[in-house]
Amino acid sequence: MTSLTKTRKNVPWRGWSKENPTAYQRTKMMKHCGRKCFLGPNKSFPICKKNTCKISKKGVYAAYVRAREYTSIKGSKKYKTISKKAYRMLHH
Repeated sequence: MTSLTKTRKNVPWRGWSKENPTAYQRTKMMKHCGRKCFLGPNKSFPICKKNTCKISKKGVYAAYVRAREYTSIKGSKKYKTISKKAYRMLHH
């Protein structure tokens, strides 16, 4: 009998690590695109692809997952509002 290898199902935010902006790109993005590319305060929780002003669904998913993760650890209301924003963007 041959052994079967398990293949993992891809998550919706797969590949966001290659698309997300670096710290310098975030600063440029904030000046060029404004607040629409960030869900969190300052330059946190970016949702636009690097070097563009286009909102990426992968970025929104990643922000949602990370914000939900932080609500359980840190318990801050800030992360709850970020996760709500991301959820609304994904489901409307």
